[in-house]
Amino acid sequence: MLQIPIKDVIARIESETSTPAAEIQNLIHAKMQALEGLVSEEGAAYIIASELGVQLFKDVRSGAIKIKEILVGMKSVETHGKVIRAFSPTTFTGKDGLPKQVASMIIADETEQIRTVIWDQRASWITEGRLKEGTIVKIKDAYVKQNQRGDKELHLGQKSSLMLDPKNIVIESVATKTFTSQMNFAKKKIAELQPNDSASVLGTVVQAFPPRFYPVCPQCGKKVIIDAAGATCATHKSVTQQQAMILNFVLDDTTETLRCVAFRDRAEQLIGLTATEAQEILVKDGPERLQERVDSFLLGKTIEVSGRVNRNEEYDRTEMIANQVNVNPDPRVIAKELLKAN
Repeated sequence: MLQIPIKDVIARIESETSTPAAEIQNLIHAKMQALEGLVSEEGAAYIIASELGVQLFKDVRSGAIKIKEILVGMKSVETHGKVIRAFSPTTFTGKDGLPKQVASMIIADETEQIRTVIWDQRASWITEGRLKEGTIVKIKDAYVKQNQRGDKELHLGQKSSLMLDPKNIVIESVATKTFTSQMNFAKKKIAELQPNDSASVLGTVVQAFPPRFYPVCPQCGKKVIIDAAGATCATHKSVTQQQAMILNFVLDDTTETLRCVAFRDRAEQLIGLTATEAQEILVKDGPERLQERVDSFLLGKTIEVSGRVNRNEEYDRTEMIANQVNVNPDPRVIAKELLKAN
């Protein structure tokens, strides 16, 4: 079954119909009530899109599609991209007792990036140097799966084709934004969480730690090395660094507390500041002023955090890496949770 995140459904409807997001959300909830719980929120969103004449799913039979249009569950996908990172193959023994190779690469166009998995002879192209960063690829008859992190992932099977540097295909600029997650997060109480869960929790922020920063490449988003010559990216060499932010915080949902960590845009969303703005406050006014700004925006706020649960053995605690954050959850959802708690 094809999957598209509800936030992307709302964004697509808003873009194509000029209907405000808040009004679309109201239409979705009204549809759910009208159908008396027979459809999920995602199902209601699909119905609203159809009623408003918005085509959510691209027909892959019409030819090549952009990476952003690729959805989990698609088959016979054709797309074009530029390799921005290639990973060395892994060799293992197959069920038939013969050696096998698997490798992956990240390709991108101007809309998005996607991890792509290749096997055996094609995997060896990376070792041979035929398939490397900067190579333009044309992929046909691939299929799409969801990996353990919740990201969509393109797979090439025996019937798939992979062309290197085909004529008449030019990709000059590529998206720096990483993968669009399509993971289904189960709503849980913090006390119910187990390691490796992909879950969504609603709670109140009771503690926020000082934001931390690290330098990244503006083109690929990977961490850069800083020395006397400046910033160096393993892929793009000498670059002008950008700052990315990490935020640790603690949620409480009355059943237990949970340490969470958010990176990049999720951290920015949580404190209402970009990494650049936060660092400017840090440099100009000092860490105490920045912490005051973070606390005033975030402490005591009820938010929803979705991500993967890990067990930190060193500190003997359960933690969540935030994949998605919602700093303004639906008040009706909050009210329902409060009623359950009481």
